[in-house]
Amino acid sequence: MTRQSKATSSKKAAKRPVVRKTVRTVGGDTRRGMIAEAAYLRAEQRGFSGEMQLDDWLRAEQEIDARLSASG
Repeated sequence: MTRQSKATSSKKAAKRPVVRKTVRTVGGDTRRGMIAEAAYLRAEQRGFSGEMQLDDWLRAEQEIDARLSASG
């Protein structure tokens, strides 16, 4: 690599923005609230029919945990 090409590649590297990932954490109460809301919306979508509260909760829990880990 020549001196000029080293300088050019250094300038290109310097122009790239520094990206920092912000880790999003939520407390237990906030997480539970998010799960409760998601479970309620699932039940509402099916017209609150059937005895599927536990299924709604467990699916909502998976959904919220996936969202939180993807945003972190």
